[in-house]
Amino acid sequence: MLRIAILADFPVHRLRGYEGCAPGHHATWLPPLAKELETHASEFDFHWIICTKEVANPTKIHAWGQTFHLLPRKKLSIEILTAFLRERRQISKLLSTLQPDLVHAWGTEQGYALAANDSPYPSLISMQGLLQTCCSAAPMPILTRVQALNERRVLRHATHLTVESPWGRDQLKSLAPHSTIDLLEYGVDPASYDVTRSPAKNPLAIFVGSLTRLKGIDSLFAAFADDRLRHIDLVVLGAVHPKLCRRPLTPNIRLLGHRPSTDVRDWMSKAWCLVHPTRADTSPNCVKEARVIGLPVITTPNGGQTQYVEHGKSGFIHAVGDVEGLIRGVLSVTANRETNLNMGASGHENCRKLLHPNRTARQLIEIYQR
Repeated sequence: MLRIAILADFPVHRLRGYEGCAPGHHATWLPPLAKELETHASEFDFHWIICTKEVANPTKIHAWGQTFHLLPRKKLSIEILTAFLRERRQISKLLSTLQPDLVHAWGTEQGYALAANDSPYPSLISMQGLLQTCCSAAPMPILTRVQALNERRVLRHATHLTVESPWGRDQLKSLAPHSTIDLLEYGVDPASYDVTRSPAKNPLAIFVGSLTRLKGIDSLFAAFADDRLRHIDLVVLGAVHPKLCRRPLTPNIRLLGHRPSTDVRDWMSKAWCLVHPTRADTSPNCVKEARVIGLPVITTPNGGQTQYVEHGKSGFIHAVGDVEGLIRGVLSVTANRETNLNMGASGHENCRKLLHPNRTARQLIEIYQR
């Protein structure tokens, strides 16, 4: 039996006994993946290693035929500025006890990939964001720029990587030319498969994500402030920066802040389209969920989301910063209900097959075995 140590920012609130923890911003695709990996527990001994503020001392629990090791986390900003040295030492100590056959780290945003590189064991790193690409695409906070420097250190030494999209793979070819790169679709929460679309009586658009220039929030607000879209409501779901609260917005734009996934799915069921004018995105989860639900998407070509959106059929793809293109796209998908439902249905079943977590698990097991 192969022992796999998975280092990841797993959503702790999905584990038994921690349901009351704040959800925060987490890799929502990991719990469904863990559930699917349960079917492979006879072949693999899975150990998840998670750094979290929810424990004061190292804690071990069992779920889905796997072991979850929770390690205490201090202040995240200090960890970032010190290249996660304290957490890497904790992880290294645990790995020396586990003696895994493979170390699999998710994401370069935190210390997990650095810890995987530190270890003497074979390692695999799954990219989440591409921080260096994001920092080139838009102004980013100082801590994010420090994280991008840590990512550069990771990719300098990484030998095996996974990424969600051909767009992401193209970026990695220049960032880590010596690495073996596998495409691995990160599936969405199966709850998205149970959502039935029922577009609101009046056209409604939604945006899901961080309210930053990287995600194109400036283009989004400019488009919906235009007189041609004043009759269409825009619901914005994401953490709101205080500066945005002081900015005058047109009455059709509603900032609802960060919402739980159940609320996001409810808004998607009522929406006429998802608008995602990103400047760089490896493969945004909100676009995946929208397409699994059957929602048309208006986005840009700068990311892996173009795998799920066919221009003119299941949505529209316009250049970054093309406010006029966003306006035309929104007007087209909200012209009438029949057209909207037809666009949502275009390629819908194929997206549902591609993005199920059981497919992610199968692909991942093949990579582990290789």
